[in-house]
Amino acid sequence: PPRPAPRRPAASTPRGAEARPAPATGTIGDGPVAAAGAMGAGLDPDEQATGWQTALASGVAGRFNGYQLHTDQANSSVLLYFGGQADALWTEGYGRAARLRFRLYTGGDGIIFLPSDGEVEAAYALGRREFRFVVGRVEVARYTGLALQALVQVATMPSFEGSVPLAGDKVRLFYAISPVEMAWAYYYGRAHIDQPGWTGEANQPSAASAFRARVTFNVPPSVLLSLQGDYLKFWGSVDQLTAAEASAGMAVLDRTVLISASMRWESYTRRSAESQGGSESSDQFIGQATATLVF
Repeated sequence: PPRPAPRRPAASTPRGAEARPAPATGTIGDGPVAAAGAMGAGLDPDEQATGWQTALASGVAGRFNGYQLHTDQANSSVLLYFGGQADALWTEGYGRAARLRFRLYTGGDGIIFLPSDGEVEAAYALGRREFRFVVGRVEVARYTGLALQALVQVATMPSFEGSVPLAGDKVRLFYAISPVEMAWAYYYGRAHIDQPGWTGEANQPSAASAFRARVTFNVPPSVLLSLQGDYLKFWGSVDQLTAAEASAGMAVLDRTVLISASMRWESYTRRSAESQGGSESSDQFIGQATATLVF
């Protein structure tokens, strides 16, 4: 049979324009928005394939200032970064979500592969993506540069969190609010309070309030910029954690790999081991470059 005649473009369409697809700008939900294991930066699983999505990251970090771990030598400034997370999403019915996350730095205690700082988090929530009730969340952290041997947070309802897409999902806002949660702190080394008659930091768990927010901007076609703030306040004591972070990343290989760099400032105010009723503070800067692979 004869070949079909070539299809001519409409009169209002310039010749050849039909062969050029519209440029793809992508959305934030197409890939990771920060290094795997980063706080407040979840993955966006494709439910048609599987309810889970995972990512792994590694990189190098530099730490500056902070609590001096040893009186006779400066803190190690070069750290290795390892991160991972697994996020799950089920939207049928009332909606469910789960999150497993770890962020680990090694080398802060002097041996390059010895874990020294980071967090491990597990959370389960009910509701829609924009607003979820946190049924349970546990976060265990260690920040030697802030004189924290251990920091534990446990939250349940009325805590809530959500991820809100804005500007056609070119901007994504994540928030987490815990008006009332349980927190427990244990200080590092000589910062630990062990004086008779003094209120030690680890006597018992304390009520606390916590807030975390992260906003990510998609700059087409593949650049991601993020800003984040964290705040934790113990009730009835001076203990307080404050942090701010800025990061920039570029998604490559069909947005399955993210190359990113970030700078984070952290500060912790704690009860003093030198004077009863007094307070002390430590703060540090962490800069890092990482590569993340999403599965």
